[in-house]
Amino acid sequence: MLKIKGWLRAAALCAAFCLLLTGCSIPMQEETVQVEELLRAPRLAGDYGALQTALNDWLGESAQLKYPLRGDLLSPFVLQDFDGDGEQDAAVFYTTALTSNVCVAFLRKNSGGAWQVSQTVEGLADSVDNVRLAQLQAGGTAQLVVGYAASQDDHYVAVYSYENGEVSAILEQAYEQYLVEDITGGGSEDLILMSTLEDSGVQIELLTVDKDGSFQQVAVMALSGDKFSGCASVAAGLGADGKHYLVLDGWTGISGNNLASVLLRFDDESQQMVPASQITSGELYNASLRNVPSLVSRDLDGDGTVEIPTQPDEAGLLNMSQSRRMDFIVWMDYTASAPEKSFGLLDEETGCYIALPVEWEGNLMLTDSTDEEDAVELRTVDENKLVLTLRLASSSENAVGWTRLGVVASRQMQAKLGPDVTIEDPDYRLSRSLYRLN
Repeated sequence: MLKIKGWLRAAALCAAFCLLLTGCSIPMQEETVQVEELLRAPRLAGDYGALQTALNDWLGESAQLKYPLRGDLLSPFVLQDFDGDGEQDAAVFYTTALTSNVCVAFLRKNSGGAWQVSQTVEGLADSVDNVRLAQLQAGGTAQLVVGYAASQDDHYVAVYSYENGEVSAILEQAYEQYLVEDITGGGSEDLILMSTLEDSGVQIELLTVDKDGSFQQVAVMALSGDKFSGCASVAAGLGADGKHYLVLDGWTGISGNNLASVLLRFDDESQQMVPASQITSGELYNASLRNVPSLVSRDLDGDGTVEIPTQPDEAGLLNMSQSRRMDFIVWMDYTASAPEKSFGLLDEETGCYIALPVEWEGNLMLTDSTDEEDAVELRTVDENKLVLTLRLASSSENAVGWTRLGVVASRQMQAKLGPDVTIEDPDYRLSRSLYRLN
């Protein structure tokens, strides 16, 4: 009887152990499936997901999508009717385990409405710096302009044209700055390339469409290495005379950290970029020489004209601690008969510009405030009269009597006019005086 009970006890233990193993096997399978799903590349929805699937099927492996580092287009997918046939095309930036440089796949939909790869091209570096669309040729087509970054100092630009399912590289070359604008006034956009020469100086290349519709280089201009060591920024806009102008900000000075500007326009007769006639190159260099590396020319007020920042000594006096980097700035449009556009105060720490009434120019002194924490005061030079106080305040601070200019670095930029101060300029609005430059 004892033997039977012992046998039953052993059988029961064996059965329980088998059931325990059986019960564990199902969760192990589920966990394995879950891990495999997690290891797969994420699937995107809509056209992006369909494009990713079509590319992976064509490659026979999962592509690693490459995102542009900066610019307006920050997606690895670009959807656009490149060839002007009324049907949407696509470009995808990617790499694989076998490629060192970024590749660009161009896709179009087949008769069944499914995306399929038409052609791929190898890029010029291992990172995509920026991407933009351009209309460099007539006929409703769009070109893909891609800036590649190989290192901090090595940049290359490529212009791709996609027509009838075929991709062609219109341009592939090194650059430092580039701009896509209609600088020639021909209706199509042009490509302006800036690069630093080996013996210092800056080279400007203009590439545009000729009368036959071909994309070619029509103008090359070099800026003297005696004054400029490199290109910091380039911008284009309309002048007061309705012509197209190009503003180049170049590195200059002994340290190479100062900026000065060059104003150019396209001459139809010579088909060259030439200096603007309203001010000599030497006068503009001296007037625009400034010691703030981030203070580049821009369309400050959104009127289509590029304003050049200047730091004239006579604009105002500084009498404050060195912990706050601020300066008086005058923005100029040298294509106009009255070139001064805006006068104000630059706060380098926050990257903001505060426009001031023009009647205050030349009679202001900037000083630290003794009444408000983290604030500065603007006083008249002749009478030491308080005209404006500026401060950075938290949102919880009492703002009664202060005008909110905007949020800067998670704090509010606020201003308060001095006692009995009136502003003569009828168009000036203190509440709209703040410009973020970064």
